[in-house]
Amino acid sequence: MALRAAAARLDLRWSIRLLDTYRVINAEMWRAYQRGEIDPATLSRERFCRLLGAMGRDAADGGVLAGAYIDALSQRGDVLPGGRSALLAVARRARVGAVTNGIDRVQRARLRAAGIERRFEVIVTSESCGFAKPDPRILHQALGELRASPGEAAYVGDDAHADGGAAQAAGVRFWWIDRGKGGAPPAVMDQRLTSVRDVAALLGRDGAAGPRLR
Repeated sequence: MALRAAAARLDLRWSIRLLDTYRVINAEMWRAYQRGEIDPATLSRERFCRLLGAMGRDAADGGVLAGAYIDALSQRGDVLPGGRSALLAVARRARVGAVTNGIDRVQRARLRAAGIERRFEVIVTSESCGFAKPDPRILHQALGELRASPGEAAYVGDDAHADGGAAQAAGVRFWWIDRGKGGAPPAVMDQRLTSVRDVAALLGRDGAAGPRLR
């Protein structure tokens, strides 16, 4: 939806081809970002330069499209089914933090737009701390702010590589949400879930105490 709104700002015709092309380019750019090869500003702009070039438009307008996209994305407050109730239930049992790759102002704006920002005691973004998952230092940052040790934490995520890799390297238990999109599962995981709704119930069975991340 954010991409569609941004495309309209540049009179860029919306199509499934545009969306599919963006997804391929975006995935490639995010992998480069996670490897530390590019910074957030390059990621934000270059993916749209490449998109416009692939669609036969002037790649020099990539910065304009990037700005329109960031503005539109910042206003999106979409929440996964069951997300609000799951967060409320988890917050009654444990301390909660958010650890996310992305542009700081965008991620925080999205949490505010969704009305769930207050559910997180700590919010750490890759831009704010300078490290992107799967680099474990982003989790170390969150653990430090929560004053928790790795053994007191569990990390919940749906990205087998970025989330699972960060958790494993940080020595934090990883609870993987399998959304049925295919692909290889995490190399190491402590629990396999199918929905965020499963997290609160798992806390009761797991017996772990102390703060938990994300």
